[in-house]
Amino acid sequence: MTAPRTAFILIIGDEILSGEVVDENAAYLARKLTGLGIRVVGMRVVPDTNEAIATSVQQAAAEAEAVFVSGGIGPTHDDLTREAVAQAFGLPCERHSEAEARLRRGYGDGITLAELAMADLPGGARLLVGLHSGAFGFGVDRVHVLPGVPVLMREIFDQVVESWEPAAYFREELVTHLREGNLADGLRQIQAELPAVAIGSYPVKTPEGHRVKIVFRARDRAALDQARARVSALVDGGVGLAGVPAARPGPGGAPGERRPA
Repeated sequence: MTAPRTAFILIIGDEILSGEVVDENAAYLARKLTGLGIRVVGMRVVPDTNEAIATSVQQAAAEAEAVFVSGGIGPTHDDLTREAVAQAFGLPCERHSEAEARLRRGYGDGITLAELAMADLPGGARLLVGLHSGAFGFGVDRVHVLPGVPVLMREIFDQVVESWEPAAYFREELVTHLREGNLADGLRQIQAELPAVAIGSYPVKTPEGHRVKIVFRARDRAALDQARARVSALVDGGVGLAGVPAARPGPGGAPGERRPA
C-alpha cells in the first residue's frame, strides 16, 4: 500500500507528564517515520482522560495522513484509549471476537474481567498484531493505536509499516566549528528560498570539541543538492567546515540514499 506522507504522534499517559516514566516511544517512532521519508508534523503527550485523548486524536487525524497513538490500552482503570478513540470517531466500543480469543489463549483459565475488557475496541477496528509476542493494538481509519510498553510498541509498529511502498527520501549532513549565531541569517535565507528542503542546525559535542551539525532532508534530490551547495558556500565563506559531508548515516541507511516511505 502507498505510505502516508505525514504523521502525527500521540503519547498517552499521566506517568509521562509527571515524569514517573521516561518516554522512549516518541523518539523511536519519529526516527523510524523520518527514516521512511514520512514527515512528522506533530507530537503530543496526552493525559489519561477520555476528553483529552479523543480531542487529540481528532486534531491529529485532521493534520496528518497517519496517526500513531501509544499507551492506554492495558487492563487498568486509567487505560482509556480504547474508549476515547471510539468517542473520537463516534463509534461504539464493542467486544472484538479475535481480540478476545487471543486474550483467552494468552491468559488461560485465570483471565480476569479487566483483562477481557482489553478486547472491547471501537466498532469495526482492525487488529494490529505483533509477529512474535502476539500482543495487539488496533487501527481505526488512519489512526494506529499501539501499546505503551516499548518492546511491544516497536514490534507492532514494524508490522504496520512493513507493507508500505517505498518513496524517495534523501538526507545529508555537514559539520562546522562556526557558531549557530554565525550561520543563522544565511540559513534563514536559504531555507526561505528552498522550502522543499528541511534544513536543521544542531549543536553537538565531538572529540574535537563543540560543533554545529547541519542536516538536510528532502524528497527531491536536486533540491537537496542545491541547498547543501548553498550552505557549504556559506560555511566555507566563514572558514568553518570542520567535518566530512554526510559523515554519519541517516535514519534507515546511508546518507543521501533512496529510502522507503
